[in-house]
Amino acid sequence: MQQAPHDPSRRSFTALTGLAALGGALGISPRFAHAQANASAPAQNAATRPARALRFAHFTDLHITPDRPSEPGMKKAFETAQADGIEMILTGGDLIMDSFATKREQVDREWALLHKLFAEHCKVPVEHCLGNHDIFGFCLSKAGLEGDEADFGYARALAELKLAARWRSFDRNGWHFIVLSSVERDPKDECGYLAYLNDEQRAWLEADLAATKLPTVVVSHVPIVTVTPAVRGGETERKNDKTVISGGLVHLDAPTVHGVFRKAGNVKLVLSGHMHLIDRCETDGVTYCCSGAVCGGWWKPTKTYCDPTYALIDLNTDGSFDYRIKPTGWTNS
Repeated sequence: MQQAPHDPSRRSFTALTGLAALGGALGISPRFAHAQANASAPAQNAATRPARALRFAHFTDLHITPDRPSEPGMKKAFETAQADGIEMILTGGDLIMDSFATKREQVDREWALLHKLFAEHCKVPVEHCLGNHDIFGFCLSKAGLEGDEADFGYARALAELKLAARWRSFDRNGWHFIVLSSVERDPKDECGYLAYLNDEQRAWLEADLAATKLPTVVVSHVPIVTVTPAVRGGETERKNDKTVISGGLVHLDAPTVHGVFRKAGNVKLVLSGHMHLIDRCETDGVTYCCSGAVCGGWWKPTKTYCDPTYALIDLNTDGSFDYRIKPTGWTNS
């Protein structure tokens, strides 16, 4: 999620979907309603059920830090997801608590713990996406940097995770995966950022999609399409009788990027995090899902955010998929 302007202490709304709102009217908790909204469809006849190509987990917003109980929380998340038979983890960014506006010594501690947790508890391949909190020192004054350091910005996270580039794609089991990089510096705010694809990345995305006919999964830390800003409060404002949503919450170029997906015709599922809330939107044959947060409310008890969750996703050989939100099983009460 966000840094200073979007501090969790300022949030006051719980995410609601249509089913969750109905659940409230019936006396059902929003979290229960979310679970039901994302539950599997009734079992199909074995003869007609599509064959599964790949089962993976979308782990987003881990916010790993030694200063909160992220170690037992992550251990439980790994245990639960791996017991579900996943073959891969696709992260959604915000892997560590914060390096955007945090001093180097603390950033070092957080990356060290992340590596320890994945080495000790993760038994499947991992593909990483980066979030705003993984970018080192964009807020120069709070990070204590000058901006000319070798590991400034995305460089630190790329080196830590041994990634060659901010955005990339790969194929697995008959499906194509695209990992986007959502976050750019805000030229008008020394400690701000905006969500969009720069010109180079957008051109790459168009070319990458044109080069494959495989059904495709896209992951972006910041949502491209989502209903969550409408229900979370705080940064969504009314100005001159218009609803204004922060460019740090949702992609500023959502219509353009969605147009690229629509033109390609093979983008089936777009995954995101950032909001620590859960939703699912479907339009033009593209399904957009916010998968909550592995850390829930930043590893603290919360009534504002989702509980600690991940998405369990089955990709099928016929190009269809099944998406479910599952609790990690960890609680901090």
